[in-house]
Amino acid sequence: MFSINKEDFIEMKTAITREDYNNLKELEAVCVKDNINLKLELEYKLSQLSHTTEAQALTEKAFRSSCMKEYLYYSQGRPVSYLGICSFGGNVYELNGMTHPDFRRRGFFRRLYTHAMSECRFTDRKSLLLLSDGNSLSGIGFIEAVGGQPSFSEYRMELPAAAYKPQTDEKGPGALALRTATSDDLAEIRKQDHIFFGDEEDKGDSDFISSIDHTFIVENEDKIIGKIKIDFNTDEAFIYGFGILPEFRGAGYGKAAIHEALHLIFSKGLKKAALDVAAVNDRALHVYTSNGFVKVSEMRYYEKAL
Repeated sequence: MFSINKEDFIEMKTAITREDYNNLKELEAVCVKDNINLKLELEYKLSQLSHTTEAQALTEKAFRSSCMKEYLYYSQGRPVSYLGICSFGGNVYELNGMTHPDFRRRGFFRRLYTHAMSECRFTDRKSLLLLSDGNSLSGIGFIEAVGGQPSFSEYRMELPAAAYKPQTDEKGPGALALRTATSDDLAEIRKQDHIFFGDEEDKGDSDFISSIDHTFIVENEDKIIGKIKIDFNTDEAFIYGFGILPEFRGAGYGKAAIHEALHLIFSKGLKKAALDVAAVNDRALHVYTSNGFVKVSEMRYYEKAL
């Protein structure tokens, strides 16, 4: 914790608490009124708290291996600016954040960014990704000012429950099912993560729970053909970590797997399904739009050398 004056201070940690989550969700609700999307992954980060012991959270080694770091700028007793760093696969570090509209242009976020950069330089990475919604002129302006170079874009796509149309046509690739992953699937999940996202296959046992949590194995006639992850939140579900193995592509399995995922999501009474997809991935875009998903925002990624 760094004190700036009697009322302002910066808090740094490797995991958010339930109180942090609630405070940041309140801050996010104010910031998204600007019609922007913030890829903060707060639900994911909160879920990791139960898998991380206090001793692990305090070690520099834990940070260097996962690059999970949280920075909160407090003013008048509440967080008004936030920056988070994390890695979701492929050994890529992502940085995203927000500042309350009433506290912008005071250098708060830049102070968080300065602390984050100083710590990230202790890792073995040469660069990281800075994220901004395509509609956020202030976010894009900040990233460009610190030297971020355009890398790629992702679309956030959503499907409200009211727009979901269950498919009654039996034509398709045949019997396809999603089953909850178990410990017996761990090696298969790691193999597929390597194929789809370039993740390292030789992860240690500490990654065991996070590797199978929220994961469903995609099967066709008892053959494993892919996997998908679904986070079920209070009112909505988020789909990620999805892929069909190369030898099974082109037969309609991707569309069918998403259909099964949506059936599972909306059978729970949730109000919305959401996901992110690379803007240049035409095959995936077709799979999602054919299931009713529509684009609601664009997230731009910029590469920054460390």
